[in-house]
Amino acid sequence: MSRRLAIDVHAHVVVPEVYEQTARWSVFAQSSNYPGLSDEARRTAKERSDSVVARMADADQRIRAMDAMGVDVQVLSASLVHQCTYEAEPQVALALDQKSNGRIAAMVAAHPARLRGLGSLPLQSPALAVQELIRCMTNLGLSGVTISTRVRDTEIGDKSLRPFWEKAEELDAVVFIHPAGNPDARFRKYFLWNSIGQNFEEAMAIASLMYEGILDAYPKLKICVSHGGGYMPFYMGRIARNYLEKPTTRVNMTKPPDDYLRMLFYDTCVYDPVTLQALVAAVGAERVLLGSDYPVGEMKPVEFIMQTASLTAADQEKIIGGNAATLFGLA
Repeated sequence: MSRRLAIDVHAHVVVPEVYEQTARWSVFAQSSNYPGLSDEARRTAKERSDSVVARMADADQRIRAMDAMGVDVQVLSASLVHQCTYEAEPQVALALDQKSNGRIAAMVAAHPARLRGLGSLPLQSPALAVQELIRCMTNLGLSGVTISTRVRDTEIGDKSLRPFWEKAEELDAVVFIHPAGNPDARFRKYFLWNSIGQNFEEAMAIASLMYEGILDAYPKLKICVSHGGGYMPFYMGRIARNYLEKPTTRVNMTKPPDDYLRMLFYDTCVYDPVTLQALVAAVGAERVLLGSDYPVGEMKPVEFIMQTASLTAADQEKIIGGNAATLFGLA
């Protein structure tokens, strides 16, 4: 019997002409220009940034990298730390997202056996976001969309965004949640927005979906959270305790927090086998998908899963490609 496809659900794209417009508020771009950097460090940061952007924009280089990584299919999504459009005026954001989505769709069309795609949206305008979601799913042939963990100062479970969630469930769209980066000054130094802030943002996103009743209202949603769900799957004890002891925490919840956790999917981009084992123990192997964070993350994502102790052969098969094949209709 032939092996399952290895499907990488966390693989980024940058459209340089879009990034030119979004760099002014991009957390990534701001980090590269941090005031405390020496001229040499600033030059090194810029060279690395330029290299990363080039790799995310080049489809042929991507396919060669996939072959080297042992990845059969990548699911492409815009790199929101570079080109999230939420700070732009809605119509400007829509035009930028449409340009990015068109580029991703073209890459998928050029390599249909190797690539699938997710669009991006001007979520600060729920009406325009729904409009672009429909276009992504019906006109562009994409599999869903990627969104950040919050929209300006609005959490993603806010009632104003329910039209988006309702349409995503209706269209059977995969929603990949990946932070655009926390702009708080506390996270500016030392790339803390990346090492700590991203995990914090993912935990907050999951909390918002639970506490604001999104997962109850739209139980058929297909949501995958990047970086293994951030801190949330690994610290559920205190959350479960609050659920039991503090009635105000569960006014919009009909089930325990652990049950909501298992309604979501998570990628394997955690860089540590012990953490991956804990994630699988918390949510089940059927809820975990291979994710590399291409081109800046895990360059041997299949080996990472294969070498993680305690995962059975069946678990490995699910995580490497079986779960994603079902989620994205590739089974």
